[in-house]
Amino acid sequence: MNYTTDNFECFDQHVPSDKPVRLAWLDQHRQIRCVAGTCIDVSSRRIHLVVPEQIPLHTRVMLRTDASHIAGSAVVKYMTHYDTKFILVLEIG
Repeated sequence: MNYTTDNFECFDQHVPSDKPVRLAWLDQHRQIRCVAGTCIDVSSRRIHLVVPEQIPLHTRVMLRTDASHIAGSAVVKYMTHYDTKFILVLEIG
């Protein structure tokens, strides 16, 4: 069973970080971009991820992880550079 954004309230827990999260979004040229990242944790309203490339603030992304059967959309609310990667905070809804 896949969970959508309406069902994220039950995910106030840490999600295993060894499973990839796939993100997709439209860039400034309206081209579809995709990247695999690693989930740090999930709460009822936010998801923290590590990804290999920068995704601009306020970008709506579609995400999916098979590890916890999460699928839905979110918005990039925070982004910071970390080593050679980026940490994102996505807000659900």
